[in-house]
Amino acid sequence: MKKFIAALTLLLAFSINANAQDKKELTSAEKGKKEAVALSQYLDLNETMTADFERLFEQKHRTLEDKTLSQERRSEVARIIEMKIRATLSEAQMEKLTSNKDLFKSLITNE
Repeated sequence: MKKFIAALTLLLAFSINANAQDKKELTSAEKGKKEAVALSQYLDLNETMTADFERLFEQKHRTLEDKTLSQERRSEVARIIEMKIRATLSEAQMEKLTSNKDLFKSLITNE
């Protein structure tokens, strides 16, 4: 019985430790890819456009990771990202994207 309890304790200790390591923060590249895939699935974009957006969103996250960035600069980054999205997508795609306010806001800001 003592061996069973000891084995169970060790099993729980290792499983808790493994779960703690799984909760690491995503890198800029991973965040960018996640957002690009979400946009691609929503608008049914081709692979080239998805890759372009992946690079754009990765750059956005790298820029916004800077803790010394003022709120004015963050707003300017969001405005630039929005302009680049608008320049890339067709009018119909842009209308569909802006109708999904949550997705659109998450793409242009760091939320």
